[in-house]
Amino acid sequence: MGLLAESERYNYKRLLQEAQDDLRLEKRKNAKLFSQLTTSSETGLPNSLVLHQQLNDLLEADDLPKAVIFVALNENYGILKRTFNTNIPEWILYQTSLRLQKMVGNDGYTFHTHEDEFFVLLKLNSLVGSLEQFARQVVEYVEKTHAMAGSTISLGVNLGIALYPEHGKKKATLLRNADIALSEAIKEKAPFKIFSPELKDSIVDRAEIQNGLLLALESQASLDEKPQLELFFHPQIKITRTAEGWKGSVQGAETLIRWKHPTKGYIPPSRFIPIAEETGLIIPLGHWILHTSLAYLVDLQATGHQHQTLSVNFSSIQFQQEDITGMIQDIVKRRGLNPSLLKIELTESGLMRNFQEIIEKMKVLRTAGYRILIDDFGTGYSSLSYLKDLPIDVVKIDKSFVDEVTRRQNDQALTKAIITLAKDLNLGIIVEGTETREQIEWLYERGCDTFQGYFFSKPLPYPDYVAFLKDFPKIFAGKLS
Repeated sequence: MGLLAESERYNYKRLLQEAQDDLRLEKRKNAKLFSQLTTSSETGLPNSLVLHQQLNDLLEADDLPKAVIFVALNENYGILKRTFNTNIPEWILYQTSLRLQKMVGNDGYTFHTHEDEFFVLLKLNSLVGSLEQFARQVVEYVEKTHAMAGSTISLGVNLGIALYPEHGKKKATLLRNADIALSEAIKEKAPFKIFSPELKDSIVDRAEIQNGLLLALESQASLDEKPQLELFFHPQIKITRTAEGWKGSVQGAETLIRWKHPTKGYIPPSRFIPIAEETGLIIPLGHWILHTSLAYLVDLQATGHQHQTLSVNFSSIQFQQEDITGMIQDIVKRRGLNPSLLKIELTESGLMRNFQEIIEKMKVLRTAGYRILIDDFGTGYSSLSYLKDLPIDVVKIDKSFVDEVTRRQNDQALTKAIITLAKDLNLGIIVEGTETREQIEWLYERGCDTFQGYFFSKPLPYPDYVAFLKDFPKIFAGKLS
């Protein structure tokens, strides 16, 4: 009775075999799933999940000093992905992983944490030479060109490095500090950065500036808060010398943004403008500057200063907006202003970021009657080669050429060359940073007649600028007589 019939025993064995086969299949599936969850499909390296699971244990495995290193491929990888099919970017990632593993060897661990980012945990006790030397060697090796299908492909990398235990003893602290160093390396276009408390302070300060600027922009639209942003006006003076002596007139002014933080006081534009450009806040900030400048220009027209112009600074990032030309023209039209009263200033270096796109937009505005100025002229790296193609009306000679122009022969030679070039191209000239009578006279004798600098006036809040216009004949007589 307890014995199975032959046919039943066969069925039992078959069912048992099938169950064992199913179990083995399930194990293989689970192993494959686990591998997919923990391993990068492009490189075969352990991924970010494994890194976060194991990093604390790897750090605490011994008392040896270690470096945690983020290795990020630069923006060229994104271009590569958009240009080629998926096989080539994946092959590049795989080759990059091999190069990193070769550099690290048995002295650490390599992870592929994101598509374009790797992570290295390096034991420092067996390191030959300094950590800086190792970082440079990694960058040099990883950035070597890849040869594929008759083509060569190069990718740049940035490294962010933090030290264990000096910069932290736990995973979260070390990863954050290495990421801070990586962000700074990318921002400065440096091959690598090693974390330091000063670096962290810089990042924190930048975050405070960003958040504060956002609140400052919000304060401008609130009736309950004291505005933090204000425009100052730096007069631009045109002079002539006649038999009766010097004559002068105020042609207009450049509007300059000033930010008075409620606790930090005045923050210079050199600190907050680059951050505004990095974060995109330059777009709403630029809108506010333009709207406010034009509101003041309307007031100047209404109070008898019909010929006053205002120069407004624009970031190249603003000019990357598709609708920038239409936006400017629409605001000016709604204000009922003549376009010729608004001068649009762009820095020479900013033009180089998206040269052709910006040039086309400059042409549209210039055709519509706006005057285009190049600020800080002579400080960029492509002045002579591009100047002939720029649709501009005026160049502004940078203060750095003016400071020693009456004393240093090299500064004199460069300034005279810029003046000659501008005049040959029928461009107007405004000289910035003039602070002494000697500078004014030297420059005037060489063909410059319009000046913007502390010799005539510092930048002024609007009420003081209006008073300056009223009192200008007396002020000018006291300066040049």
